[in-house]
Amino acid sequence: MSKEKEIIILLQRLLNQSRHDKLMYLNTADRQNLPTYKRFLNQQAIIRNSMFYKFSALLSDYGIEAEEVFFKRSDIHQLMRTTIKREKTNPFEKCLEQDHIFRTNLMELMTLDTVQKNQEIYHKQLVKIEACISENEFYSEEFALKDLTSSDLLN
Repeated sequence: MSKEKEIIILLQRLLNQSRHDKLMYLNTADRQNLPTYKRFLNQQAIIRNSMFYKFSALLSDYGIEAEEVFFKRSDIHQLMRTTIKREKTNPFEKCLEQDHIFRTNLMELMTLDTVQKNQEIYHKQLVKIEACISENEFYSEEFALKDLTSSDLLN
């Protein structure tokens, strides 16, 4: 497979993932009671939206529009569903897992696409995703401690 084709595939993957992750963060925020958690999750959705537009612009440099990528994927309605019930599981674990996948794909793209302008964009996105991973780990641990403490109080 040519290098350009691999770059396009990774850009499409990151475009789809940023769109998916934005919806995941929004849906997770909807299910939270604590304002701190809601604020963090909504902020991450905004960051994913920004990433979406960055990757969309990079794909358009290759002559591919974002709409072409989405017509291949029909799960948008499933992604946009929200539930009212509160989850008992740690909401940050799935987000953290997705962020690790995102970082891996982004780092792979950085090794393939050596264009300086693109490298600067990738590096900025990598800094954002690594900061998010760090914050997600913090909130995940905090949530687990609160959950453990509340279950101890009930016993």
